[in-house]
Amino acid sequence: MISAEFRENLIRAEYLEHVALNNLLELYRDTDREGRDYLEPEIFETMIHREIMKAIRRAWDELEELRKMPEGKKSFRELIEKLKEQDDIEKNAESFYAKQAMVAPTPFLRGLFELIFQNEKLHSDTLNYAVTARESLFELSKGSSCLIEGNPGSNFFRILDLISKDLKRKIILVKTREDLQSLSDNEILIIPSYFIDRDNARSQRDAVALATRLAVEVSRRAESGSMVVFYYANELCPAREDLVYDFWDNLLSTLKRDIKDVYVVLVCATTVDGRGCTRVYPLVDHVITVYDINALMYKVRKVYP
Repeated sequence: MISAEFRENLIRAEYLEHVALNNLLELYRDTDREGRDYLEPEIFETMIHREIMKAIRRAWDELEELRKMPEGKKSFRELIEKLKEQDDIEKNAESFYAKQAMVAPTPFLRGLFELIFQNEKLHSDTLNYAVTARESLFELSKGSSCLIEGNPGSNFFRILDLISKDLKRKIILVKTREDLQSLSDNEILIIPSYFIDRDNARSQRDAVALATRLAVEVSRRAESGSMVVFYYANELCPAREDLVYDFWDNLLSTLKRDIKDVYVVLVCATTVDGRGCTRVYPLVDHVITVYDINALMYKVRKVYP
């Protein structure tokens, strides 16, 4: 959530505010009432700046300690009702800070309360969204394939972990690069010669041959009832857009024919121009669009049939 570098920056910011405050206090001691009246708002706000930096650092340290606690047994599905209760608390806080944003004695405090009000509103919106989004993942069990798409670097593994828990399937992870995160003990790393053939694919026949080659390799390793994850899917198909559909059509058809009760997941990182795996949409049952890098905000939509 917060990097070690950012934590160091918080300590540095706290020190800077401490130095600024000491200088202001020294001036305050030596000046008359008119000067003190001028300095007091600056001193007050500098104190607040220092305490905010302290509070962020303490909150981070407290969160680090919380992460050491053993996991409980309550599932996210069971947590949903409790989150609805939390939403009432967030709405009360939202109302309180909205009022303070109008009556606080200084512009700085009014602006600060306004920011907290907006953040409380975001908390409330996120909790409501999280409940709806998480429930929508349960719909995936009604299909046999899905596509997860989002910006490069997004925490796709969080979504994959949620799906695997819901479907209760063994994961076969097909990785395009060795440095990608691991999610399963059963992984297939694509060898360099595959990418040479991918780059040389020029016709529909080449695309079908490439898909068949990959399907055969996966079928050797996958078991009946498993979940096969292609990570990243857009690095596996031919570069030519007109061959992408034929590639995936053949690959998915072959896997469903050769592996009994298989569930296929394609993880696709969108490109700078917004393109991703749109040509695959007609071939999967659901598309999950991830909107933030932590994969907390996402949307599930049914595609086929």
